[in-house]
Amino acid sequence: MNLIMASSKNVEIIKETERCLRIVDQLWKCDFIAMDAEGINLGKEGPLTLLQIGTVDDKVYLFDIASNKDLFRNGKLKDILQSENLVKVIHSCSGDSAALYHQFGVRLKNVFDTQVAHLVILENKGRRLPPSMKLSDVCQMYSDNAQPLEQKDKVKIKWTKEDGELWARRPLTDEMIEYASNDVTALIPTVYHNQKRILEERNLIPEFKTRVEDEINYYIDEATSQRKKTRVDEIVESILTDMEKKYGKDTRFKDITDEDEINAMHHLRYDPEVMSPFIKKLKTEEIKARLKELSDQLSTEGNNFIPKAKSYGFLRAYQYISERDIQTEAKRLQQALDTIFLADMKNKCSSTTKISVISPYEKDALRSIRPRSQRDSTINPVLLSLYWQKIEKDIDFEIEQLQITGRNYNMLQGKFKWLQYNCTDNVPDRIKRKAKRHLDNYDKT
Repeated sequence: MNLIMASSKNVEIIKETERCLRIVDQLWKCDFIAMDAEGINLGKEGPLTLLQIGTVDDKVYLFDIASNKDLFRNGKLKDILQSENLVKVIHSCSGDSAALYHQFGVRLKNVFDTQVAHLVILENKGRRLPPSMKLSDVCQMYSDNAQPLEQKDKVKIKWTKEDGELWARRPLTDEMIEYASNDVTALIPTVYHNQKRILEERNLIPEFKTRVEDEINYYIDEATSQRKKTRVDEIVESILTDMEKKYGKDTRFKDITDEDEINAMHHLRYDPEVMSPFIKKLKTEEIKARLKELSDQLSTEGNNFIPKAKSYGFLRAYQYISERDIQTEAKRLQQALDTIFLADMKNKCSSTTKISVISPYEKDALRSIRPRSQRDSTINPVLLSLYWQKIEKDIDFEIEQLQITGRNYNMLQGKFKWLQYNCTDNVPDRIKRKAKRHLDNYDKT
């Protein structure tokens, strides 16, 4: 990633509550700070283990949450994160916000999200569906000082391939310190000041603040996430309508160069019953192009494949598309990715690894395991442990849905058979009891 190297002389690791209190007192004097967090599959459930804060004078404080969770409450970190007065500059805050809220009861306030700022600025220039951008790309666009930092990729490879719980390891290595520090030094002051100036000059601050609130609450409030999805769906529909008028029926997907139109096709769900023949043709070609791109990446990287997506669940969906060549290629790629992800999990996880720290694409890969008994000796014990944890988590979700929806709970035939199987002696007793209780409660509704 392209970020400014942080000087180790300006980095301090904070573990003690008393030292945290003194640093927080100093931070209150700032008009704005840069903030980021690291963790293991960081999010609602993935544990936050490190909080980084940077100041305009290039000081970086790494608050070691894994060593002392009390830093939030008694160390008063919670107070500055929830302050309406102190600006927190972050790039793409939704995951950090979810972790802070669900794990520590911290609700971020007065956030300046550089990802959101960039999208709002692009939309003001006429873009309708601009893509999200990496921190390094945003820094390059709004700062002349960004320089390559190759260590970022090395650290990412380490937690993806070698050590799934890297950000819980202590002491922090020099590479980890450098990685964490540069996520905040890159944002202030230049990127923040330049984006803020553009937003103010174009009277975009009200729209920006609304969108930031949506990002803060995306994984906290279901209505917020649904509102964002609806907004994107409406934009996609509008773009597709314009494309129908703009292009001749012989236009191919490869002929389209407009980025908004390409992104709209990417967002569009394949549904032949509601799509026009023209849009169906373009979507089919987009799917084939997407599969080729993924195939090329696999051919180039092989077992060193680094995922670019949070989930590859679309490959399963593509296997139900009527075109045989798409079905076949999607299935081939699915199997190839499952093999790589399962091998990665065997390498980087242990028998004590919790399912909450596993990424969505790894959870998808666990679906390919078919244990014949609760202690199937033909399956790696690490993978088997994760598999049963996932099954239990899935049943817990169904139990919760029944409690919420009551008589409106949807019990399809496939789900019913799956629950029945999980009532047999082939699964761990804990799962069997939950599945039986869930079916009993369903019968009573």
